[in-house]
Amino acid sequence: MIRRLFAIAAKELRHIMRDWQTLLVIFLMPVVMMFLYGYALTMDLTGVPLIIEDPIPSPESVRIAHAIDASTMFHVVGTVAAAPDPVELFRKYHMKAIVRFTPHFAADLRRGGEGAEVQVLIDGCDPNVGTILKNAFGPVIQKATLDALGIVAPAAVTVDEKVLYNQEQRSALFFVPGLMAIILLMISALLTSLAITREKELGTIEQLLVSPLRPREIIVGKILPYLALAAADGALILCVGYVLFGVRIAGSIPFLAGASLVYIFTSLAIGLLVSTVARTQQQAMMMVLPATMLPTIILSGFIFPLASLPWPLRCLSAAVPATYYLEIIRGIVLKGVGITVLWRPLCILGAIGILLVLVSVKQFRERL
Repeated sequence: MIRRLFAIAAKELRHIMRDWQTLLVIFLMPVVMMFLYGYALTMDLTGVPLIIEDPIPSPESVRIAHAIDASTMFHVVGTVAAAPDPVELFRKYHMKAIVRFTPHFAADLRRGGEGAEVQVLIDGCDPNVGTILKNAFGPVIQKATLDALGIVAPAAVTVDEKVLYNQEQRSALFFVPGLMAIILLMISALLTSLAITREKELGTIEQLLVSPLRPREIIVGKILPYLALAAADGALILCVGYVLFGVRIAGSIPFLAGASLVYIFTSLAIGLLVSTVARTQQQAMMMVLPATMLPTIILSGFIFPLASLPWPLRCLSAAVPATYYLEIIRGIVLKGVGITVLWRPLCILGAIGILLVLVSVKQFRERL
């Protein structure tokens, strides 16, 4: 049995090596996707354009305006004396925010109390950007005001904030591990979905049927070469993530490699299941892409937290393999946790892969 498995695996590997287009997809597409998605998918805000409305400039208001402009998040593009219609400013200058001082701001500030007010108008078309700006303006203006007065904030409680795992709050450190889940799933499922359909189109499937090979040996033999190539893809993705985005693995590299092999095995099983149903390679590709890309992006927690989804979609996300792999890879890369914490998603991921392979073998036998 072992000899037959390696025979069909060697046959599949030789076919891949002779197909330069397949090799291009395997090794070039992950690098391009990492480059594009890694830089495009970010929640970091820098240089947000805004306008200052200051009817009567004072040393205090000017200092606060300079402090806002000095922040990496904000960029003051202009100061106006009056804005009777703030909506018109948003339309004319495409601003994200307007900071408005009252005419008597300096007097109210020197008098003390809570009379000094600063109004901030925020463009809320993008709710995520609006929420980030809303939370950021308060601390910046408050600190600049206290610096202008030369006092410290009176407080009954001192809060010592410390961010763990991603101290710089860089979006790339959160998205790059997720990109690995998407790329590995898409590449693995796409390539293996073409494995059996290619045999059907070329008419060589009959040669496999008259050989001593059994259906399970054909299925497993076709998985082995793609398993090795996808593993090389995973290593390439991690290297690109380290070089371009500075993503370092905080946990165990051998555990990450083992968990990634389980995920790759499951992804390959998805493609094989599709290849046993599809009759042509074009049909297989049309089935794989919507079945892998959309659920992985929307239902796995890659971008949207699972807790924010309605309960029917949360139930559906339990059937998406990337849901468990994202928990595993983010736990290893960002938090440095091990198998004692991540054994449950790893077992579920492996169970899904075994189930898909068994269904593929049964489907293959019945179809042929």
